[in-house]
Amino acid sequence: MNIVILAAGDFPTRPEPLCALRDADFVVCCDAACKSLLHTGFKIPDYMVVGDGDSLTATDKMLLGDKWVQVDEQDYNDLHKAMTWAISRFGIQDSTFTIIGATGHREDHTLGNISYLATFAEEYPGADIEMLTDYGRLVAMRGERRFASFPRQQVSVFPMAGGASVSSRGLQWPLDGLRLDRWWQATLNNVVADSFELRSDSWLIVFRRSEERRVGKECR
Repeated sequence: MNIVILAAGDFPTRPEPLCALRDADFVVCCDAACKSLLHTGFKIPDYMVVGDGDSLTATDKMLLGDKWVQVDEQDYNDLHKAMTWAISRFGIQDSTFTIIGATGHREDHTLGNISYLATFAEEYPGADIEMLTDYGRLVAMRGERRFASFPRQQVSVFPMAGGASVSSRGLQWPLDGLRLDRWWQATLNNVVADSFELRSDSWLIVFRRSEERRVGKECR
C-alpha cells in the first residue's frame, strides 16, 4: 500500500512528486496541508488530516468531520504526528510511506523535517520511508545500503552526528572511511554506474537528485 504523508511546505510542482501523490492509496495530511490538497482538486481514494489543529479553524474541523484527528502534544511536530498515525493505522508490512511537501517556506521547518527521517528510521525499523521533493529523494540510513541509480546522478550525504565514518562504492569521489563532522563534507558527488553503495556506523541522510527526463509524463 502506498501512503503519502503531505506536509505543509511548498506544494509540489514537478511530475515525480505529483505522480506519487496522484498514485497514493491513502494520503495523511499534516493539518495545514489539507487546504492545499483539497484546493488542487486531486482525486485521491481517501485521506485523513492529523495535527494539533493550530492551522485550522473550528469550521475547518467541523467540515472535516471524522477525517480530522487532533493530537495535542507539543513535543513533536505535525509531520511526526502524521507519520505516527499512518504507521499505527497501516503498519510497515507491505506499506511504503512517501513524505511530500516537507521543504520550503521556512528553513527551520525544512531542516527539522529532513532530520526526522533518521528519527523515523530509529522508531520504525524496517519501514520503507522516503522524502520526495521537486528536486530529489531523501532517505535515512545506517549500516550498509545499495541504491539503484544512473550514471551522473548527483548525490549528497549528510551526517546526523559528528564523527560519522562513511565509505562508498560507485561514486566519482570515493568516501574511504571519511569522518564527517560537518554537513558540507560529503555533498555534490556523482554516481558512475547504475548503482552505488554506502556504509556508515552512524545515521546519514542521503539525497539523490531526480532527473526530470526519467519521469514519465503519465502517472500509473
